[in-house]
Amino acid sequence: MLTGEILAGNARRYPERTAWKFEAASWTWRQANERVNRLANALIARGLEAGDRIAFLAENSHRLAEIYFALTKAGLIAVPINARSVAREIDYVLKDVDARALFISSVLASRLNGIATDVSRYAAVIGVGADHGQPRDYETLIAGAGAQEPAVVVPGSAIRAIKYTSGTTGVPKGVISTHEQYLQSTLNYLLHSPFTEDDRCLLALPMTSGVGIQMLTAYAYRTCVTTILPRFDPAQVLDHIERESITRLYVVPTMLAAITDAQSAKARDLSSLRLIEYAGGPAPLSLVRRAAQVLNVPLAQTYGSSESGGQLAFLPPADHARLLAASAGRRASESLPFGREMPGYHIRIVDDEGCDLPDGETGEMIIRSESLMSGYWNQPALSAEVIRDGWLFTGDLVRRDAEGWLTILDRKRDTIASGGFKVYSAEVEGVLSEHAAVREVAVIGEKDDYWGEVIVACLVLNDGAVCDADELARFCEQNLSGYKRPKRYRFVSDLPKTSTGKVRKVELREQR
Repeated sequence: MLTGEILAGNARRYPERTAWKFEAASWTWRQANERVNRLANALIARGLEAGDRIAFLAENSHRLAEIYFALTKAGLIAVPINARSVAREIDYVLKDVDARALFISSVLASRLNGIATDVSRYAAVIGVGADHGQPRDYETLIAGAGAQEPAVVVPGSAIRAIKYTSGTTGVPKGVISTHEQYLQSTLNYLLHSPFTEDDRCLLALPMTSGVGIQMLTAYAYRTCVTTILPRFDPAQVLDHIERESITRLYVVPTMLAAITDAQSAKARDLSSLRLIEYAGGPAPLSLVRRAAQVLNVPLAQTYGSSESGGQLAFLPPADHARLLAASAGRRASESLPFGREMPGYHIRIVDDEGCDLPDGETGEMIIRSESLMSGYWNQPALSAEVIRDGWLFTGDLVRRDAEGWLTILDRKRDTIASGGFKVYSAEVEGVLSEHAAVREVAVIGEKDDYWGEVIVACLVLNDGAVCDADELARFCEQNLSGYKRPKRYRFVSDLPKTSTGKVRKVELREQR
């Protein structure tokens, strides 16, 4: 079974059940499937063939959901472009995949103005939404096509999507996933996360992110009603939960923090909410404790990446609550384990030579699964470096305890070698984040002739806070060993981030 067949099956079994809600409108499974079929058939009729790459740059909407499913049914390869991308990045992706078509929303259409090469010379540009100013219109396109299932046979081994990574390491890399890999990963997640048929899900993650579209697919597989938000807004999230009796929400830590703050400022009725899942990076205990108290909703944590194909570890609600209660004596900057490995994945913790490490020791996490990516688009050398003998080298430094719980310590590339010592940037960030004046912090290493690398802290202060490098140095003297203390402090107005809230440290290193 492929992703598109999920929608067709729901339309047969539950034709009049609500599938998606967006703004003031809603669509049943029958209506959603018919619109998806019309789009798929329209693309095929215009000469697009299986294997062609189709890009899209748009905010969340029911139309973006339709595009995903339609491309699957037509055997076309989805190439989502981050809505925060600038013209140079858009141009890079379109040319790297040799895109045959580009869907773009009216809100983001102006991004094309900065591209030197006219996109329409090599790709059909289709405007999505009102007042997009493009020669081809989405609704006009589907209005003239048939609603029958597309007459295309798509093998499971065919490429489903090329998802460009967040770019935290520099030039974006196109992660290749097949239909089989993607569906297997989604099913692994569904085996562990507790769903019911009456779940009402809120999708606030961008659908151009890997986890955003996987949640849309998972919710469809479970025939859940899904309310789609055009963009994340913490107040709107809480209002929708209260108004529509939402039962499930999936967020990244920055979103969890914003929702917690918004609920603290103005309380809403969240009694319908059965579960909040979070992923996308370590969440400090200070945040998780506060979220658990303010939101009073069961929490669960997952771990995954574009390269792994999706979630590979899960910390269920009951274990999350137990481990959180047991963390009372730990520093607020530390984090909970992100879970145990899921069936379907084999996780090893290895040293720099690839030898297995015993429980309790920190090393690189490598994984094996049928859900792993096939490689990076147009980058065979990098693909061979990351996937060796069937094992994906994640670059994450992880420790596994005797009970099988996995805790991430840092990214391998973010480990700083200073004066002969290895320093985990995440540990230093955690300590500095405890200072009352600090809102956000990112720690990087900068080359130094004497130390090899020196530790540099890049900080965003809270509004109205007054703090200087001397004060932070004194704070670190009390809380960090000498070799772990920053040598320099850089105060900035904000930290560059990806669409899922990860700090782009490569940009900070370039801002010397």
